Amino acid sequence: MQGTMNAMGSRLRAAFLSLGVSLLLLVAGPMQAQTSPESTQTLSVPQARVLARQAFQSGNLALADQLATVLLQRDSKDAEALILRALVARRAGALDIAEKAATDAYRFSDNPALQFDAAFLVADIKTLNEQFTRAEFWLRRADNVATDDARREAARRAFQNVSRLNPLSVQLRFTARPSNNVNNGAETLVIDLGGLPFFLDPSGQQLGGYEASTGISLAYRLFENETQKTEALAELFYRKIWLDSDAKELVPTAQGSDFDYGVVIVGIRDQRLIWPDLGITEITTLVGQSAYGHADLARWGEVKIGQTVRQSDTQQLRFATTLRTEKRLDSDVNSSDSLAFSVDMTRAAESGGTFGVGATFKNVWSDSGTVDLASVALRANRALDRIGAIQPRFNTSVEQRNYHKFSAIAGGRDDTTLSLGIDVTFPDVSYFGFVPQASLQARRTWSTVDIYDRNEYSFGITAVSRF
Repeated sequence: MQGTMNAMGSRLRAAFLSLGVSLLLLVAGPMQAQTSPESTQTLSVPQARVLARQAFQSGNLALADQLATVLLQRDSKDAEALILRALVARRAGALDIAEKAATDAYRFSDNPALQFDAAFLVADIKTLNEQFTRAEFWLRRADNVATDDARREAARRAFQNVSRLNPLSVQLRFTARPSNNVNNGAETLVIDLGGLPFFLDPSGQQLGGYEASTGISLAYRLFENETQKTEALAELFYRKIWLDSDAKELVPTAQGSDFDYGVVIVGIRDQRLIWPDLGITEITTLVGQSAYGHADLARWGEVKIGQTVRQSDTQQLRFATTLRTEKRLDSDVNSSDSLAFSVDMTRAAESGGTFGVGATFKNVWSDSGTVDLASVALRANRALDRIGAIQPRFNTSVEQRNYHKFSAIAGGRDDTTLSLGIDVTFPDVSYFGFVPQASLQARRTWSTVDIYDRNEYSFGITAVSRF
């Protein structure tokens, strides 16, 4: 098994290095008329560069390095000469010298094409040294200065190759959005009991404001062969809230920090081909803790078992069962245990893109009447191929909840929630390999108990990786 993985790694490295060197030499430009190495005539700087590239391509590393040295004696910040020195040193196996020269070339050049070549070469050397995460960072730098589609595609393919070798996967998320309901508050604070109106705490009313969130998801590969992969998982997420002027006027004692939210999660994911013709079987075990406002909120453990069923080259089903136990740290009565079953179908659309539908059935057991419930959720999504400068995705869901123990109101409590959303990605607007995604979301909850009616409308911008 290990021999197979090593062989695959060697092939990917070879493909990456071949791509890098080919690109670097192609962007150097067409060769001019050759100048004999024995000639005593004075060479101009462009002639010296051409001769150095010719020497490198023909395998005369000594001459190529000598010419690069002369060019650097003339100007120690000559980016083209530094790239030539890096290429020669890399070919000779002097990776430390090659990395320094390529890094200097990136730092000293103000030419995006040369910066791309230099960053690509540094990533190449980092890959040889098995510094895969650093290589990915330099490929993001290369993508950021890419001047054409060919270079962007080269950076993308190289990033994918390095990611296959890298045992550590890092996913970053950044989102900013305004919302009319940053605290998931109620539309009304009036509840009818026995025909008499009662008014609840104003801090429970929906408040408008602004939200900024950031998250990082880590997966570290512990073991992998042809039929199994085991990863250690970690996730950090933090959401910061600022209230708008209307919210501050409505509840003067409230602060945005009262609604800040953070979570830390760690776990293990094991994927196996128990039935290779069927699809991947996955078991994920997670533990986590969250905080809300100025206090700890909950601590939980979760086990999720999933099975993918490949129905064809264009369609698959996924079944999952999730068991969760949650200890509420703010109020023990809200602690709960839950069991959920879900099924999702994903299919490639004939007109391009994908579409999917799914359903989840969930039961939650708790001593709290506002937590103990049974729910059914249906969802659908449609991702379209690129349309001009955008790539849109539509999603919708509806959920019905029945609260078993809710007895504060005659007739109990039932909630119906409808969610609609559209995400629009702009693939041509890239910054260090991240592209903006604009999201418009709407959510509406109708409850048999008025104080649980909810509505939220928001527009956000998220930075998502294009690799």
